[in-house]
Amino acid sequence: MLWWKQFWLELLCAFSISLLNAIFGYYLVLISIEKPQAEFYKNVYGGMLIRMIFVFGFSIFMMQNSFVLKIPYMLFLILFYVVHQWTEITSWLKELPIKKAQLN
Repeated sequence: MLWWKQFWLELLCAFSISLLNAIFGYYLVLISIEKPQAEFYKNVYGGMLIRMIFVFGFSIFMMQNSFVLKIPYMLFLILFYVVHQWTEITSWLKELPIKKAQLN
């Protein structure tokens, strides 16, 4: 299985940007859960928009300047994005009931 040697940069870039996206999203939810509902939604959805713009901008920059190959990079990005989002959401489901119980 030598295909990864050919696409190591695409794999690394996609993994890194997806992981940073998930970490920031998780952090935003955890710091916003204790705020009023309107502020919670503003922080979460505003953060989601900013993160989406960053991921999109970084991806376009990397592909336009030929730092990465387009198809392998996008496939890895989609794969890691789905995995990291799943991990982020399952982590919320474990953490948020604990935070809600502490608030009440």
